Amino acid sequence: MDSETPNGGLHNEVKAKTLRIFTSHEGANLAAANLQAHGFRCWIIADDAGGMLPNFTAPGGVRLLVPASDWAAASALLTDQIPGAEIPAQDEAEAGVPSVAMAAPQKKFAPVQVLIGIVAGVLLCLLYQWYGQRGEKTLYHYAPNGNADEAWVYRDGNLVEFMEDRNLDGAWDRWTYYEHGKPVRSLVDNNFDGKPDETWVYSNGTLVSMEKDTDFNGTPDMFCTYKYGVIQQTDYRPNGAKFATVRELFQNGVLVEILRGGDAGGNFKEAVRYDPFFNPISTNELR
Repeated sequence: MDSETPNGGLHNEVKAKTLRIFTSHEGANLAAANLQAHGFRCWIIADDAGGMLPNFTAPGGVRLLVPASDWAAASALLTDQIPGAEIPAQDEAEAGVPSVAMAAPQKKFAPVQVLIGIVAGVLLCLLYQWYGQRGEKTLYHYAPNGNADEAWVYRDGNLVEFMEDRNLDGAWDRWTYYEHGKPVRSLVDNNFDGKPDETWVYSNGTLVSMEKDTDFNGTPDMFCTYKYGVIQQTDYRPNGAKFATVRELFQNGVLVEILRGGDAGGNFKEAVRYDPFFNPISTNELR
C-alpha cells in the first residue's frame, strides 16, 4: 500500500480529497488495494492509533483519500466495482452521516378517521346484537322442586310477556304483557282454575285501573281506579250490576270513607269516615 502522506513537503505538496469513509480498516484497505492496482495513489487516515484503538474508529470512520485531481476517476472506479447495496452507506459516510437503519414512519390517523372507525364499530356491534336477538325467546327461572315458576318472553330482543306460577303446580297463574318495555295489562288467576279473574290495566307503564271477580262466577264485581299509580276509588258492583252498591274513597292511598247502600241513581244511604288506622270516626245517614 502506498504510504505516501498527503503533504510530502513544501516543494512536493499534494492536495488530497476524501473519496470514501469506511467503518473499518478492512473495507478501506480493500478499496485502497483496488485503486493502487489501477495506478491511483491513495492514503488511509483514521483516529484509532493505527488500528490499536478500534473503538475510536466509529465516530470519524476510516477515511480513504486520493489526490484531488484523481478524485472523479477514482470515484468512478469504486462506484462501478462496489456492489450497489454498499454505495448508499458509503455516500452517507461521505456526508458525515452515520448509516443507521431507519424504522418505517408510523402512520398517523386524522381525528375524522378515528371518529369514523368508532362509529363503524358501534354500528357493527348494534347490528350483531340485533341479528342475535331476532325472533322469539323464552327465559325460565326454576323453583327448588324443578318446575319453572317464572318465565320471560322476548320478541326481537324486547320483553313482551312475563308469566308466573305462584303455587308451583306447573301451570301459569299470572301473566303480564308489555309494549316498548312497559306493562300494559296483567291477568291473575286467584283460584288457580286456569282462568284469569283479576285484570290490571296500565297507561304508559303506570297503573290506571283494576277489576276483579271476587266470587269467581266469571263476572267482575270489584272495580278500582288509580291516579299516578295510587288508588283513588273502589266500586263494588255485584253480579254485573250497572251501579255501585258500595264505594270506597281514598286519599293519598289511604282509605278515608266508605259509602254504602248505593242505588241505580248513584245515591248512597250511609257514609262512614275513617282515620289513617282504619278506625271509624263518624257515621252519617245520607237519606
